[in-house]
Amino acid sequence: MMNSSFKQIAKKIKKAKSVAIFTHVNPDCDALGSSLPLALAIRSLNIKADVYVKDEFTYSQSLVFDKNTVKNGDCNPNDYDLMISTDVPSISRLGEYGEIFASFENRVVLDHHPNVNTLGKVYYVDTKFSSCSEISFLVIKALKANITKEIASYLYAGLSADTYSFMNANVNENSLKIALELLKNGADVNDINEKLYKTKTDKEVKLMSYMWKNYVIDNDIVYCLVDLQTLEKIKAQKSDCDNFSSELLCIDTVKCSFSIVELEKGLYNLSLRGKNNENVMSIAQKLGGGGHLRAAGAKFKAEDIYQARDMVLNAFKEFKGN
Repeated sequence: MMNSSFKQIAKKIKKAKSVAIFTHVNPDCDALGSSLPLALAIRSLNIKADVYVKDEFTYSQSLVFDKNTVKNGDCNPNDYDLMISTDVPSISRLGEYGEIFASFENRVVLDHHPNVNTLGKVYYVDTKFSSCSEISFLVIKALKANITKEIASYLYAGLSADTYSFMNANVNENSLKIALELLKNGADVNDINEKLYKTKTDKEVKLMSYMWKNYVIDNDIVYCLVDLQTLEKIKAQKSDCDNFSSELLCIDTVKCSFSIVELEKGLYNLSLRGKNNENVMSIAQKLGGGGHLRAAGAKFKAEDIYQARDMVLNAFKEFKGN
């Protein structure tokens, strides 16, 4: 199976009268940065385009992206003649919209994850890109749509966030070339950096303080556990802990990091990060998740947060053959 060309994808979009765009549940900035600007570009061609997102934006996301531009209700497939997914490696990650998208014949898939199982007849999936926002940018260029300051800024925010401000190991030549093009097209880099990396709420500061007081190092792995009681005490939510594993990875003696956040009784969210060529994706896959070689995650069930921790540590031991 081979990727469609960006020209072929643009041609399919231009033939449509109405387009529904989906991204994954609990969207990160790359999910929003690859879907919202694509919709804006399609609308500029006088084609109806709607983005469907059920979940609330995080505080920092609401500063960067206009949450009033997405739909969070039911999607009637009869209202559209084309559907597009961005940054979604599996149907399950589409949440309530998964069944609609999977059964829709005329669909396009744009992604940068390995082992994508959402594929239709037309798709572009390439792990050489550090973010799906880069792929959306190339589709927008192929559409010959006007790249406004808003479109460029949204795309840059997605690219920047998925590379952790160009500090993650997934940064490559594509990342930097496209970042430069977005800057030339008016992306407001200073504003994005201010909102994504230099603005924190009181609860985020309290959570970071909790993280640095409660992290544990086990050989070359560092981790932090956050239970519901802690979240409720600080009046925080899972998304406020999203950068824990990235922050912990800065400790010089560790090779991998993870954080586990209790979502509800018996259900846990795992975020994993690895340095250099450490394969944390395999750990996530052992627990029903996925992602990239050095950045991955999963949702899984356990009796309590300590059993959840042991499941992750045992997955590391099995993978390393210890």
